[in-house]
Amino acid sequence: MKRIIFFISILLHFCAGQAQNTAFPSLEDLDRVVAEQQKYVDIREGRISDVKSKLRKTASEEERYQLKNFLFNEYSSYVVDSALHYAQEKLVSAYKMNRQDYIDDSRLNMAYVLIQGGMYKEASDILQNINRATLAEYLERYYFLIYNTLYEAMVKYTIIESQSKEYRAKAMLYKDSIMQKNDSTDVYIRADRLLEQGDYSKGLQILLDFYRQLDPDNRDVAYVAYSISDFYRRQGNREEEKKYLIVSAMADMKWAVKEYISLRRLATILYEEGDINRAYIYMRRSLDDATFCNARLRTIEVTQTLPIIDNAYQVKTKKEKKQMMIALACISILSVFLIGLVIYVRRQIKKLSAARSELNKANERLRQLNVELNSVNEQLQSANKELHETNHALSDMNQSLSEANNIKELYITKFMTECSSYIDKMDNYRRMLNKKAASGKLEDLFKTLKSSVIIEEELEAFYNTFDETFLHLFPSFVKAFNSLLPANDSIVPKQEGRLTTELRIFALIRLGIIDSERIASFLRYSKATIYSYRSRLRLKSLNPEHFEENIMQITSF
Repeated sequence: MKRIIFFISILLHFCAGQAQNTAFPSLEDLDRVVAEQQKYVDIREGRISDVKSKLRKTASEEERYQLKNFLFNEYSSYVVDSALHYAQEKLVSAYKMNRQDYIDDSRLNMAYVLIQGGMYKEASDILQNINRATLAEYLERYYFLIYNTLYEAMVKYTIIESQSKEYRAKAMLYKDSIMQKNDSTDVYIRADRLLEQGDYSKGLQILLDFYRQLDPDNRDVAYVAYSISDFYRRQGNREEEKKYLIVSAMADMKWAVKEYISLRRLATILYEEGDINRAYIYMRRSLDDATFCNARLRTIEVTQTLPIIDNAYQVKTKKEKKQMMIALACISILSVFLIGLVIYVRRQIKKLSAARSELNKANERLRQLNVELNSVNEQLQSANKELHETNHALSDMNQSLSEANNIKELYITKFMTECSSYIDKMDNYRRMLNKKAASGKLEDLFKTLKSSVIIEEELEAFYNTFDETFLHLFPSFVKAFNSLLPANDSIVPKQEGRLTTELRIFALIRLGIIDSERIASFLRYSKATIYSYRSRLRLKSLNPEHFEENIMQITSF
């Protein structure tokens, strides 16, 4: 079955390549592939060389037959003479194995190659020597296809109308025989039959549906795309025809096919559209490939069109050369004019140079004046800066004095109030002690004198007063203080309106009491404890070097 499908492709001049069913290549893409054809030829030659190497080492006649069959398939659309050689080699192996189906297959191969070479009589003789009655069933389709190809080729090249009708009728007869086989590969024959019947829409839809199912690397892409383009040609849709011819031609080039139609057909269209250069390149490529392949049919087809395109190309080339000569003459005249213009410009440049020299001198004098003005301006700016700094210092000093006055006023008031309150408390304490002494309660008196409760109460009251007074002066102190520490090291008093020991230490520093000994005396801690608190918080701060300086910058009110 695979062999049948393959030979159908060969019969219909299909040489495969790569196609993209959704994104169509452009002419520029095809240009690149045509220019790189040798790369694809090398790939094919490498594949052929590998199989030839295996053939030399293989002793099994069956394996040798299959390798020869592979080489025939490779050469059938590449080099006709080599394809004929390996078809004959297949026949030798087939006789050695006494396999009638292999003998018939090889003869059909030979007939196909002879048709490619235009040797219709020889091909017909071989086909007539094949016994239709004993032909293997799997070869029947191939047999019909070869006959169909023979008569279609003879239709094109006979000049006798009666013979043309006869050959066309026989070709249709063999197509009908193929369609009776009900194989999926009938898509080619059915579409071709619909083309001949003029049912373009139905035939085109069959091919388009089949084309969309193909893998981009499938060898059928080249032939299917060409067949689609043929339908569009019959419908008069030039753009779609070109689109699928490009796909087919690219597939042919990438498979290093030498016997094809698409590129030649595309060249003819491009010639008609006025793209002479590209048409000439494509047609020359087609002729070179047909000559290389030794495909007589394709060579004749190319030589029928190439002279027309070649003549147009030569005319276009001569016209371009003439235009180039005119352009060169214009350039020469323009060059003479430019030389004169350069001489004139040079003279003007000398005059401008003298004027520029005078202008430079004037600019230099202006520059010197500008330097002097800049110097005076810098002096004024310096004086303004000093004045601004003095004003800023005076403003800071006034703010500090105002703050100090507020602190002094508030603390003096608090101090007088606390002193008066403390005198009253001491008087009450004296009376209490006197009363106990007078009543002879000496033990109770000594107990009271030894107790530190009153001292603790007074200290607590004193700290409460200090906290209240300080926070009244610096209401944002706690928030500002914590902004100097990392978030996870913030100090939050347990009671609103009160300060912790750490906060009191730095509150005293903010009031200007920076000596640790004085702070220790005030808070009734050791000097070492105060120093430890200060060091620990400074190291935790975001800016240890300027921590206490930043404390002093916390503003009141």
